[in-house]
Amino acid sequence: MKEIVLRELVRSGVGAKGLVVGSERGFAIVLQIDKTDRTLVTSRERVRLFASLDTAGAYLRSIGLDRFEVDMSKYVRGRLRKARPDRAEALRKTRTSMRQQPLVP
Repeated sequence: MKEIVLRELVRSGVGAKGLVVGSERGFAIVLQIDKTDRTLVTSRERVRLFASLDTAGAYLRSIGLDRFEVDMSKYVRGRLRKARPDRAEALRKTRTSMRQQPLVP
């Protein structure tokens, strides 16, 4: 199920139940409607994964679903994406120190 469909279902008040399912690469969102499970997918029809339980919960809250269950039975701790030490170093080099402007001209 794509995001736009998920938002409309929640907004219409169908009585959908949210479930966040842990996997070996992250957390997926499954919506349970009338004994049918529908998984949130990306625009390319891949399962949308969230890096943490916090981000999955924040997403569900943003679409209007304040209550959900969590299934951690298949969760394996790890990273959703590979580490990017090159980007971390580049960001460190761009940081500048704050300078206060003079209060009196």
